[in-house]
Amino acid sequence: MNPRRLLTPVGAGLTTFLLVAVVVIETLQMEFSAIIGLPLGVLAGSVVAIGLWLRRDDLRRRVRRVATAYAAFGIAVLTFLSLRYVNIGRSVLTFDGIVGGSLVVVVIVYILLSLNDRKRT
Repeated sequence: MNPRRLLTPVGAGLTTFLLVAVVVIETLQMEFSAIIGLPLGVLAGSVVAIGLWLRRDDLRRRVRRVATAYAAFGIAVLTFLSLRYVNIGRSVLTFDGIVGGSLVVVVIVYILLSLNDRKRT
């Protein structure tokens, strides 16, 4: 099995969870907004992960490339947070550093996938 087939839905679900949860929590100006934001994030992330798992083969090559780059963001955030948790690069891995580094990973993944697709055709 191709690892990209598994990592794309999982990473896209994770990215969607993070984005939806953060947007809902920051948008609601109430004390326990996480009680609403986290379940909505889990629901949205699950829908995206299941949808990509079921329909990935039906997508065009460019859409699959974008979906994989989108998935790389969530995986990169989780990796950077794990490194910060075990005190590896704690001074560098601030919130801005984690988000910026994850966006750099997204761009690198997209470029590498584009180059790989050009070699195949």
